[in-house]
Amino acid sequence: MTPDISCVIPVHNDKRRLPRAVASALGQGPAVQVVLVDDASTDGSRELAAEMARGDPRIVAFALPQNRGQGFARNLGVALADALIVTFLDQDDEHVPGWYRHALGLLGEHPELAAVKGDLELMDVPPGISVARGDPRWAAMVFSPMWNVVLRKVVYQAIGGFPTASAYRTREGVEDITLMQALTRNFKVAQQDKVATRHYVNPGGATEFFLRRSRVVDGRIEFSEASPTEASGALQQANAEFQRRVAANLSALRTLIPPAK
Repeated sequence: MTPDISCVIPVHNDKRRLPRAVASALGQGPAVQVVLVDDASTDGSRELAAEMARGDPRIVAFALPQNRGQGFARNLGVALADALIVTFLDQDDEHVPGWYRHALGLLGEHPELAAVKGDLELMDVPPGISVARGDPRWAAMVFSPMWNVVLRKVVYQAIGGFPTASAYRTREGVEDITLMQALTRNFKVAQQDKVATRHYVNPGGATEFFLRRSRVVDGRIEFSEASPTEASGALQQANAEFQRRVAANLSALRTLIPPAK
């Protein structure tokens, strides 16, 4: 049976929490596929992913021979996905029960929608960090990631998937932001108040880095420091190149599609 939705989970050295993430996706319903792409783990995660796939036909596992980064792993996962609707989840997070049903229902009722994006719930927030839903940084955290999005696979393919340039292989996790910018600029995305994801704020991770180096001044987000790729301009250049490539992809597709008669 073809699944209604495929959840792509990139895997790298988190054997302890991976089963929780997989269970949160499979628990959404019987017509769910989980695609695990191991990015050269060394802690047994690769073997665990393969074992999980052998024990459940709804799970597909693929192991990369060398580390290629989260964007590459996700792109490969989408290529392996069987469903026409895809979503993403990090190995240490959870999708909230009922989220897939809600998003799939909206996409089914509204063919003009390319994607549905939900809210988030922060878990295990480190000491010294606090952010409320009214804080502009909360809105930024909701917009930025792809792990609270359900979207049509054809839209993802038209965009060209996640960027994989070296500038994106940093702790900021900005490949998600770049893809979200391309998605919202070119397609219709429905923002929902419904919580999609329980996001665990890991020490040293992208979310903690964002919150610790940011503050709100006069309603605007300001940063106390720039990352090396931001300071050098490499990140801005990579983002501009990616957006140009997306525009070229979509322009070529529009040219190829004949006008309706």
